[in-house]
Amino acid sequence: MTHYDEFELNLLVPWDLPIDEQLSEANTVKLSQALSQILKALKQVDVSSALIIVEDELYKLGSPDVFPAKISSSKTALKSWEIEDFDSHFDVNHVESQQPAFCIVKSLMLAVYRMFVLLDKQNNNFDSTQVERQKQGYISYIRLLSRVYHLQLNPKSKI
Repeated sequence: MTHYDEFELNLLVPWDLPIDEQLSEANTVKLSQALSQILKALKQVDVSSALIIVEDELYKLGSPDVFPAKISSSKTALKSWEIEDFDSHFDVNHVESQQPAFCIVKSLMLAVYRMFVLLDKQNNNFDSTQVERQKQGYISYIRLLSRVYHLQLNPKSKI
């Protein structure tokens, strides 16, 4: 089992986030499969089983091509240095990509993976209500992505 203990969370710059986008058929299938499997992982009671599912999907998804975003003007009220401080503090990278859907899904998968790693290391010493809320947040985000990208999630994975 490969561990993604050290990973970089890549965030698309906010003005590149899609509201509605049509993907190619092949990409639609690939992302539908990935998100369906993440839903399946979120339903697992056993953290080890969930980690295996997420690791497998991370491997299958691969790494989208990303490059650091050049933020001289943020197109928001934030100044460039404020964004750099945010990125440094939260250990994230603002990026641009020709594959924004894959970048978003990969980052989501890494966040879910990280949650399961922390749960595994803490031997379930987390408040189960808070864990469930976090899982529901990820599920909501997956549903949002499925609407934005017109993805069909596996009915067995629906929650």
